[in-house]
Amino acid sequence: MPNVTPLRAADPRRVGRYPLAGRIAGMPADGPVYLARTVDGSEVTVTLLGSDWAGDSAARDRFDAEASAARRVAPFCAARILDSGLDGGHAFLVSEYVAGPSLLEVVSAEGGRQGAGLEALAIGAATGLAAIHQAGLVHGSFGPGHLVLSATGPRVVEFGITPPYGSATPAADMLAWAQTIIFAAAGSPPATAEDLKILPQPLRRIAAACLSTDPQARPAARSVVLELLGEDNPPAGLLAEGSRRSAQASARSAAPPGMTPPAPGPQDQPPARRGRAAAFLWAAGAVVVVLVAAALLHHALGTGRRPGTVGPGSDGGRVSSPARSATPSGRPRHQPSPAPPAIPGALAGSWSGQAKQNNPTDVFSVRVDLQAAGHSGTISYSGATFACSGDLSLVSASAGTLTMDQGIVTGQTTCANGVVTLRQGAFGTLLFRFRGKAGPAARGTLAKQLRLIRRLLRLRRGRRSR
Repeated sequence: MPNVTPLRAADPRRVGRYPLAGRIAGMPADGPVYLARTVDGSEVTVTLLGSDWAGDSAARDRFDAEASAARRVAPFCAARILDSGLDGGHAFLVSEYVAGPSLLEVVSAEGGRQGAGLEALAIGAATGLAAIHQAGLVHGSFGPGHLVLSATGPRVVEFGITPPYGSATPAADMLAWAQTIIFAAAGSPPATAEDLKILPQPLRRIAAACLSTDPQARPAARSVVLELLGEDNPPAGLLAEGSRRSAQASARSAAPPGMTPPAPGPQDQPPARRGRAAAFLWAAGAVVVVLVAAALLHHALGTGRRPGTVGPGSDGGRVSSPARSATPSGRPRHQPSPAPPAIPGALAGSWSGQAKQNNPTDVFSVRVDLQAAGHSGTISYSGATFACSGDLSLVSASAGTLTMDQGIVTGQTTCANGVVTLRQGAFGTLLFRFRGKAGPAARGTLAKQLRLIRRLLRLRRGRRSR
């Protein structure tokens, strides 16, 4: 993250149960961002969100619910939300401290990136946004200042805790992703149609689709990660593989947080102002790129593919993966992020049953397939008027409960991404629960398919014996 400066006279010395150690300067955020320490000495980031969240009991309840959703963001290329609370009429979020410079700082100091490093950076940024979107949230203000190059790879920081609302949408995040990748390659915000040509294929084609003036035509973050990885079903799960492949875009030297001395005089621009100035220049460039997005899409991309078709097609099928780009020789020099825990054998297999939402008449079928010792699975839904299927990526496994990210592959118009929870129930059943970014939650009971067939056979035999 950017430099840590001493606390100002008006800054609090403690927020909740967290003593503050300094102010993080140059971080684009709605409120002040502080470095704090936990009781065991670990470093965390505390962001003050303002008083709107604490105005009344309804606002506080909404804050608690949406902060809980933020804690479900999978820890792949996104800074984890660790805690939240209210202090002195202000809401605050606590997230892990990610040591390292922001992409804005690195490019400003060293220039643009190319080759395998740029590809790894693009994968990491898209993976972080995919993790946020799968939790039903959006970043809302993504840019080079919100991508920190840590020792283990790029990490998306300071994302919002609210569901898509107004101009803050997943499609807007993907527009910002394309602008950020062009900035990473060119060393300056995109301003002309020629800037897109600095990207290699297939990154150029994917970025062009994300720059579409039609938000509905922009591909989803998961589709972008799949396209960049060149794999339809990574063994470790989509987010885990995206995190592993992005490790090459780590910072050359992610130093621990250090205190920078106060500015010696009024003629020297303080770090916070430099951060605001850089953010202003970036925002100005972002406005310009929207004006020229239509021209970008008509330039020679060499594919003949309609913009916006990255990801599942209109027929609901899987995206056809391009030829995999050459991977750099050798392993990443830094240790990649650990893979999620494995699926226990007791929960492996094919499970099926019925689920319903708040409306008792809204009943539909669910099938889940899980592999023992694996990190992913598949899920499918079928109802009276819809059918869809998707991938499940394991986030956590503990005490007979699996928490998995759901990414819909076919039938996106009728099903949504979200979080699936599977918990062992009585008599060998599996309790199913789904929560997406919109609409009511769904729940039901699943039985192992083999047991279900045996029960049907026993039932038939009993009827024949009568």
